[in-house]
Amino acid sequence: MPIVFTRVDDRLIHGQIVQAWLPQLNIDEVVIPRAPKNAPTLNEGLLRLCLPYEYDLSILPAEKIAKYAANSQRRLFLLMGSLEELTRLITNGVQIRSVNIGGMHFKEGAQKLADHVFLDDKDKHFLKLVRDLNIDIETRAVPNDISISLDEVFR
Repeated sequence: MPIVFTRVDDRLIHGQIVQAWLPQLNIDEVVIPRAPKNAPTLNEGLLRLCLPYEYDLSILPAEKIAKYAANSQRRLFLLMGSLEELTRLITNGVQIRSVNIGGMHFKEGAQKLADHVFLDDKDKHFLKLVRDLNIDIETRAVPNDISISLDEVFR
């Protein structure tokens, strides 16, 4: 499966992604899950504008991403805005070995784990589900930062 990197970041496409991660990882395409029905929809046109022209962008239903990735010959960067979306992808067959938590910003009831990572009880539940599948979980804003494991969440 050509998923090169998986990242959860509530900002989706922004400077750190475009200037640091995509060139460092030699990515061809960014894949973002489309929200399920009755959820706020993504502004797909705006996301496309945020991404330089040399990178393709696919916004697909979660249940189609596993098959899409398995049949792709491209280097894919899987990007989603929440841990809930990540677990939905895994439930739908997307296979990953690791995930980077890039940015989950402050919200009511959330605990600070790093400068850019705040988790509430719901997030911790989804993170535990991911960890229990032996998927490595780390946080860092850009590739040159020191990778910090999120194992402390479970202690």
